[in-house]
Amino acid sequence: MPLLTVGATTYGEYGKLPKREFEEMKNSNKIGRSKKKYVFFVSHSTKDISGDVGEVCNIFDTCKIRSYIADRDAPLGKPLPEEIKKAIRESELFLVFLTENSRESPWVNQEIGYSLGRGIPTIPLKKGNIKVKGLIEATKYVKMRDNPLDTVRDVFSKLKNESLSQTAQAAILAFIGALELKDKYRGASR
Repeated sequence: MPLLTVGATTYGEYGKLPKREFEEMKNSNKIGRSKKKYVFFVSHSTKDISGDVGEVCNIFDTCKIRSYIADRDAPLGKPLPEEIKKAIRESELFLVFLTENSRESPWVNQEIGYSLGRGIPTIPLKKGNIKVKGLIEATKYVKMRDNPLDTVRDVFSKLKNESLSQTAQAAILAFIGALELKDKYRGASR
């Protein structure tokens, strides 16, 4: 990976990272280059796409974090169930939005079952006090917050020590670093 270090910042193939975090990531034996096409497969009810789901996915897109959203990424004219299964297999992580709408969606329930059956790490985002049923019921979740940026920060903070590919780890660390800088400068301008 081509690198340029200036002060405490390392620039490389994966963007800009604080040097300390880059060194930790580089020296960790938990990470490697991803063979997966996507960092996240995003499971959701299509009824939620214009709200929290869309906002979180826009944050991923802005940060160049590859995610698969069937509404946006499924090719026209191909059988949707096969395309969804393929995308789940090609994702490092399975992110599921647990909302009133998704609870009633047979697609979301099937995607959860397929993901868990394939052993893909699953991250539920739970909205409100929704009662969850099925295989996902006993899985630790992240509570969705009013601000989607805070929700993404919570997810990434929980993931930064997980065994992920170098690509996913770099994206997560860069995102967290950017938020910390934003918070630092927001506090300094008050």
